[in-house]
Amino acid sequence: MTPAIAQPVIAPDFALPDHAGGTFRLSSRRGVGSTVIVFYRGHWCPYCRRYLAKLQLHREAFAQLRAQVVAISPEPIATSAMLARELVLEYPLLSDPRGEVIDHYGARNTFTSATTVLPHATVVVVDADGIVRFKSVDRNFKKRTTMRTILIALREISPQMNADERG
Repeated sequence: MTPAIAQPVIAPDFALPDHAGGTFRLSSRRGVGSTVIVFYRGHWCPYCRRYLAKLQLHREAFAQLRAQVVAISPEPIATSAMLARELVLEYPLLSDPRGEVIDHYGARNTFTSATTVLPHATVVVVDADGIVRFKSVDRNFKKRTTMRTILIALREISPQMNADERG
């Protein structure tokens, strides 16, 4: 796992189709709230399915921190739509079949063939200013960034909001 970002960098903007027929553009989150970008291998991966379901279970905790979860895989939109229905996911599943966004965020598994797009299990937290504040790349596909770790990262980039909520 890669630790939190020591030197924050501007998150590469992207626009990808989502499973519901829309398009998600990262820059549309600027000034709104943080974005938790999750790269996953595919619908066929039991570890990914379990992780995506856990993200759904924590949706209220993310919403309280004004964070939007999006999950990106190289799979076609139809496959993502099927997965969203099966797992009853309420956040966007995005399709990156050529792996361009996967590459921009350093999530590609280079242990596979050069023509295969397969991301490592990766979590990137981008703040409301479009700055990458946390990144975790798990090269062991069985390991994932914990929900607790993601929530801590979100709280650390939102200290003013946390103070406002305390009264």
